[in-house]
Amino acid sequence: MSNERHHSHLELLDCHTHSHEVNGLAIRSLTYEEWSGGVTVGEGQLYSIGLHPWSLPLAERLTDLIGQMRSLLASTPQIVAVGECGIDKVRSNASLAEQRTWLEAQMRLACLLHRPILLHTVRAWSETIEIRRELAQEFDQLPPMVLHGFRARGEVAQMMLHQGFALSFGRHYDSAALQLAYEANALLVETDELPQGLTHQKALAETYTHLAEALAITPEALAERVAATPFWQQVEWLGSLR
Repeated sequence: MSNERHHSHLELLDCHTHSHEVNGLAIRSLTYEEWSGGVTVGEGQLYSIGLHPWSLPLAERLTDLIGQMRSLLASTPQIVAVGECGIDKVRSNASLAEQRTWLEAQMRLACLLHRPILLHTVRAWSETIEIRRELAQEFDQLPPMVLHGFRARGEVAQMMLHQGFALSFGRHYDSAALQLAYEANALLVETDELPQGLTHQKALAETYTHLAEALAITPEALAERVAATPFWQQVEWLGSLR
């Protein structure tokens, strides 16, 4: 089979979307309201569950909700990742200390269950690094940890890549950060919220094309690199166990 023919059938992977029209090649991020309210989980689809820093529950519910998440992750094969979760110093209904407590609990859960984690991080690089370092002292191996919707500059990208994080990019990004993530084999692609008027499939294809052009490679080459990341390799491994 020629490379051209192989590339024409290459799958485009989306690590983070809120679209309801996704297929098995995209991970739909379920909100707390969705996963705690008994949303129907479709066959052949992939999901993540987490507690977003914009709308965190009261602190006294932490033990109960982390327990619910653990149960869902253990019992629902389609839920393959934790998140999105994180610390947002610009917008949150909780204090910084409360955000950190919720994030640490969810990152620890991801480590316990060997699940990749998708992180929403706004001006909280040092806090996120610190939690990762603490968990590295507790666990022999950490799961893939992805900074979703990454828009920070190359200097921040270099720092986070050096600390072991992967970076996920959508329609808005810093060119230097994109290149660094690509060279580190730590580049993921996402659609997140879809632009008005675009289907998920169209938005994902356009995102791959746009990012590939910025990297001076083909969309097929980018798709191959994304599929080879530890994040997607672990998602594939999780599927093979079930």
